[in-house]
Amino acid sequence: MGRSVGQREEKIEPIQNLEHRNIVFSKCKQKLFKKATELSTLYGANTAIVVFSPQGNNVYSFGSPSVDTVFNRFLNQNPEVKAQYLLHKASRHGVENQVKAEKKRGKLLNAAHKKSEDYFNRLSWDELRQLKGKLEALKWDAEARHKELQKEAAASSMSDANGPPVEETDDETDIYHSP
Repeated sequence: MGRSVGQREEKIEPIQNLEHRNIVFSKCKQKLFKKATELSTLYGANTAIVVFSPQGNNVYSFGSPSVDTVFNRFLNQNPEVKAQYLLHKASRHGVENQVKAEKKRGKLLNAAHKKSEDYFNRLSWDELRQLKGKLEALKWDAEARHKELQKEAAASSMSDANGPPVEETDDETDIYHSP
């Protein structure tokens, strides 16, 4: 005999659409917290749930009587678990601080990008060509300096292995300087 509608198996697959995923996450989180409340109310169970948002930037928790009370009770059962919890807690605080710093950095970068975009949009065609020439000259100078440093590093490592370095000249570096 076939299965009834209530017993139908559903495939569980990741939700690709980010907006839809956030909506479903919010609904499931509410249902999960409601079930935890029912467990606590109906059966007197101590419950604690910690859920991270799909992006990982928000943390949601529920506890009855409280998350800390349940975690402390759990941790006091085994000293190893307590040490691990404290390590995770410290790590979480570190990650939270990193997230805050990256958000601040992102805002600063967005502001700088906006200012530079405004600046470039105001430049005339001739000013853009001049700027391009200066940037190319800067690139050439940077490449020449990079080659110089590579030669110095190679000479330094060779002299360490084979005695004093041999003096070399390379006239190619002159082509990298702008007129």
